[in-house]
Amino acid sequence: MKRYICLFIVFVFIFAACRKKEESKTEEKVSNQQKEEAAIQQKKEDSLKSVKDKMDREQKVKDALEEDKLLKDSLGQWAIGAEASSTYSDHTGNDTWSANQLIGPPDVDTYGDNGKAWTSKEQEKGIEWIKLTYEKAVNPTEIRIRQTFNPGSIIKVELIDLKGKSHTVWEGVDKTKYEPDKIQYLKVKFDKTDYKTKTVYITFATNSLPGWKEIDAVQLVGN
Repeated sequence: MKRYICLFIVFVFIFAACRKKEESKTEEKVSNQQKEEAAIQQKKEDSLKSVKDKMDREQKVKDALEEDKLLKDSLGQWAIGAEASSTYSDHTGNDTWSANQLIGPPDVDTYGDNGKAWTSKEQEKGIEWIKLTYEKAVNPTEIRIRQTFNPGSIIKVELIDLKGKSHTVWEGVDKTKYEPDKIQYLKVKFDKTDYKTKTVYITFATNSLPGWKEIDAVQLVGN
């Protein structure tokens, strides 16, 4: 009897050892499959990232060339004077975020909150405006507004002729699909006016979007 019991115990031990070995092989096989799948997935992700990085670089080059084209536009001019309904902390003169930050060509390099741009006293108070003057009176065809932080709150663009009369060239809700975290222009194009102007008046609804709305520069295009 003892002999049978011993044989049974040996059999159970051998069976358990064999089963454990098979389980180990199965686990190893699954682990290898998971590693292979993970490697394939990582390869796909690396490939997609490489494509995205390439596209991002190409877009940045495109944006830089477009910006350079605007800066060199012989028909474009940048403001020499600026007023605003309000400024952050009531700043004046050449203080950060003051109206004077709207004067001259763009000088904000990256998207975000930057004292080299103008912004209103409060983030979301409601209606705010900026008024820009230019050196040369022209018959304009376009206004280019460089938005450097939280674009999309502009609701009206007006031109004031040399007799002081206001002409609305664009009005409404800005439905432009702006890319996130990127400096972008609102380009208001229209037929060449039959009057000359050197004054641009822009109205904002700052409560229409969250956060500070910042404008770096505004270009008047015409001859």
